[in-house]
Amino acid sequence: MAHIVMLRTRLTSGAQPEPVVADTAASLAALGHEVTLLAWDRDRDSDREAQAEWGRIVRYRRACPLNAPLAFARELPRFWCWCLRQILALRGRDLVLHAHDLDTLPLGLFTAKLLRVLLVYDCHENYPALVEGAVSHRAALRLHRLEARLLRHCDGVLAAGPQGFARLTAMRREGRGAPFSAPLEEALAILKLPQAELVHDGVALVGNLKRLEDYPAAAVAARKPGKQLKILYIGILEKRPSRGILETALAVEGLRDVEFQIGGFGTLVPQLKRLCQRLRNTRYLGPVPPGDIARLTLEANAVLMALDPANLNSRLSAPNKLFEAMCAGVPVITCRELLMGHFVTDEGIGATFAWGDWRALRRSARELRDSPAERSAMGRRGRALAESGFHWGAAAERLARLYDSVLKR
Repeated sequence: MAHIVMLRTRLTSGAQPEPVVADTAASLAALGHEVTLLAWDRDRDSDREAQAEWGRIVRYRRACPLNAPLAFARELPRFWCWCLRQILALRGRDLVLHAHDLDTLPLGLFTAKLLRVLLVYDCHENYPALVEGAVSHRAALRLHRLEARLLRHCDGVLAAGPQGFARLTAMRREGRGAPFSAPLEEALAILKLPQAELVHDGVALVGNLKRLEDYPAAAVAARKPGKQLKILYIGILEKRPSRGILETALAVEGLRDVEFQIGGFGTLVPQLKRLCQRLRNTRYLGPVPPGDIARLTLEANAVLMALDPANLNSRLSAPNKLFEAMCAGVPVITCRELLMGHFVTDEGIGATFAWGDWRALRRSARELRDSPAERSAMGRRGRALAESGFHWGAAAERLARLYDSVLKR
């Protein structure tokens, strides 16, 4: 068995790894591997080391806001040097480096070559598209070409969504000439592929799928449809890319028996708190620990995931909220222009509206409130989809297949 060393430049609430990172680590530990996560604690609000059920977390404790690209770029080399020292202290063991996102991949490749160890690239999003708003399009294209060049030296690749699976497979095959992004139609087709076809050319689709055991079937079945509509959003609270949080709060204000609950952290929080003081229908829950997300989702009547389709990553994402709602058996409210919106409409598991049409969002909320039977039917369809393969157990099998092929090299 291997000692897998993960590299990550961010943590979530409470200086804990995001759910998909923790689930990946837990699944690798269940296969018998030792797992260590080297992660950047940008809030400096936790101990340097912690023990998780799946292994050890070692934190680089240096302040750096999430939405401060220049500060991040200045500090990133220091984080790399710190990680390198930690990895060198572990040499002599059966190491596999597991680099989360492009901001750790150069370090991962350098260290893998230096120590002659295996490297797995875990790509959570289209990183060049993510930073395109902070840099020029030409700079984003250079990052894309750099990623394609580095990708060919990776022993295995994990994709976080169908768009990423299509994009990374093309980059492995075509190199720097691969498209900057996959088209929406191709990503939607991948969402409907059989599970066995989602490991291809050294790339496995893992994604943001959830563990069904965190959303017990008995708890889903016990939910009784009522007249109240509780809409839930838990996630990052930033101005860009917009998730329509403030707009939704204003849109549902005054709707009888509708409550909008918001959990998360980010630079939008002070403005959100001020807004909540004068609104009756919206409540800010504060930062939500990962362990509380399933409970709150099961208590909700709908999950909001509105994303600005002008942002490429937003338009083509298959985010946590979609699969949390499916596992919990509650409908999704999202935008029709998104990949997620097409999927929600095709499968009948929620309501969609055009981004920016907040009156249409208000109508959707009112219709869901007044149609408890239809809400339940949407939830049942979502849960059935989750049980059919859109759950972490299926992703863990693909993860195991990829690691098995990597370790046989």
